[in-house]
Amino acid sequence: MASQFKMTTLFIFKSLIFSQFLLVSGQDGRRCPHSFSCGDLGQITFPFTVTESPHCGILAISGCDNKNISAPKTIQLGKTPSKQFIPVSSVDGDTIAVTDEAQRKNLLSKKCQAFHNYSLPPTSPLASFYIKYNITMFKCNHSLSVVPPKSFGKYTNCSGYNIYYDIQKTLKPPGFKVPSSLAKCTMFHVAIRDIPTSDPFYFLSADTAIEVQLSHDCNKCIRHRGGRCQLDIHGKFHCAQVAEDKGLAWKLGLGIALLVVIIITGLLIIWRCKLRVPEFYSKKYTESDSVYHGVPVFTFKDLEVATKKFDSSRELGEGGFGTVYYGKLKDGREVAVKRLYQHNFKRVEQFMNEINILTRLRHRNLVTLYGCTSHQSHELLLVYEYISNGTVASHLRRESGFLPWHIRMKVALETATALAYLHASEIIHRDVKTNNILLDNTFCIKVADFGLSKLFPNDVTHVSTAPQGTPGYVDPEYHQCYRLTSKSDVYSFGVVLVELISSMPAVDMSRDKDEINLANLAVRKIQKSAIHELVDPSLGFESDNDVKRKIVSIAELAFQCLQRDKELRPSMDEVLEVLRRIDSGSVSGRDEFGHVEEVIDGGPRISCIDVRSLSPSSPDHVEVKLLKNKKLTPSPKSMTDKWDSESTTSNVSGQSASRM
Repeated sequence: MASQFKMTTLFIFKSLIFSQFLLVSGQDGRRCPHSFSCGDLGQITFPFTVTESPHCGILAISGCDNKNISAPKTIQLGKTPSKQFIPVSSVDGDTIAVTDEAQRKNLLSKKCQAFHNYSLPPTSPLASFYIKYNITMFKCNHSLSVVPPKSFGKYTNCSGYNIYYDIQKTLKPPGFKVPSSLAKCTMFHVAIRDIPTSDPFYFLSADTAIEVQLSHDCNKCIRHRGGRCQLDIHGKFHCAQVAEDKGLAWKLGLGIALLVVIIITGLLIIWRCKLRVPEFYSKKYTESDSVYHGVPVFTFKDLEVATKKFDSSRELGEGGFGTVYYGKLKDGREVAVKRLYQHNFKRVEQFMNEINILTRLRHRNLVTLYGCTSHQSHELLLVYEYISNGTVASHLRRESGFLPWHIRMKVALETATALAYLHASEIIHRDVKTNNILLDNTFCIKVADFGLSKLFPNDVTHVSTAPQGTPGYVDPEYHQCYRLTSKSDVYSFGVVLVELISSMPAVDMSRDKDEINLANLAVRKIQKSAIHELVDPSLGFESDNDVKRKIVSIAELAFQCLQRDKELRPSMDEVLEVLRRIDSGSVSGRDEFGHVEEVIDGGPRISCIDVRSLSPSSPDHVEVKLLKNKKLTPSPKSMTDKWDSESTTSNVSGQSASRM
């Protein structure tokens, strides 16, 4: 039996070599790789390609083949014959960031040539293109009698025409209609970097994020048929099937290989199991018993039953990538099931990202991932522990009950603990906000939603990526320079701190135009020593001296986190140490930062409700183990003076009022 098995193995080995030869010989010479290397832009994937293989994508980037990885990379924009080469600064998924130097000069010199439609590639059966962060403007000749809506701003220093734009809104909402008074004006779209003000040259941008929106046919071709989107000789859409291109030789080779695998599998079963074959087949196996990347896999049917077919009455919330439903599993566990949007082209990427991040982490202040559906399932679902007391945002808006000051202080401490743990684990959350901070019945917090999170090795200074996040929370340096660092989370946490002391939302279009963004409002009030105008009066700011001292210190710490220059912001572990000292009453926000000693989440576990009773030196109070024992930068009074002189009300974060 052993000799026969060896002969069979030799035959199979030779057959596999032959079948691989047939497979390679039958390959299409125009086969496209999964990704291309493009110098300092990294690996680029469809819908982008390189100019040497234009058939492999929709937008081709020039300069990727240059041996100097820092050499400029460009794309051609506009329609023939007026196409122009524009420098590329970063590529992230289906978004490409470019810089228009001519527009930059126009903005710096305040020339009216800045008011023009941005040149985009023409729409095709494969995709359409749009500016991710833009504003709609109207160019109206002086001969027209224009009475703009009340919310519109006006720029009148151009020869022969005026410029009108909506100060309160940037992106056109669904069903947008041009105001009748502006119907005869020329409408155009321009990239922006900040919330609109009375000076268009301040908020317009020469840096443009262009998103590629795949057509329905192309999306279907890639997602459901595993094909490649192309145009035929008549310019019509064609879904090229890789399997069809490989021809008869490839199919023959594959058939031989499959036959060989079946034969060897049968021989192995007979040789190894002999008479135990019935026992082998008697073992029950279900999809829910399997694991995928270390987490249990649930069947779609089980989760459909758990959520009562995703009943709308069980909807817990909705985010940028999916809707979350309440569910109850057969074993009695209460769960939150995130159902990723079907039309989201990046849903598989977000699905895999959240699994990869959460399987690396284990912390009492991070939401627990129970499992997911198979990545091959027709619906991508993520299953989390159910956190019953809603989000911090809902409590601050009084939708779920009022949060007293000691609970808000606890929320700040535990959120900082979770973020410091993430940063020590080389992860940037990238979407820190009160809607992603959950509360359980003991008011212990859980940070959630890791769909946008990024792995961030300690030996790099930043990650180049197109800005993503939520308006009002996005680091302005990241938003404008496309450079993501751990200090981006610090900025977002600064906004959370301001929300905790003010109970105001991060973005509120009903506020005055200069105060729509809460970060702008807070910096302005703190610089004027008018913190009392910022604070929620129901927290006892005027009646309780201890609460007043802590709120003032938290406001000053938030001011440090909200610095426009990331180098002037503290690190997350510095923020955590200061929060502990503020809570214990031993220091104010402007005192020097301490250093977080090497600690670990060890010892006997304690109830979250008792966290505040621990002393700052207690090992159970500290839950972060720093990966590197580095000396932290102090922040003496002189540094605070530098913050006051360098941070102005006009340069603190402003984001477009739409989900990024």
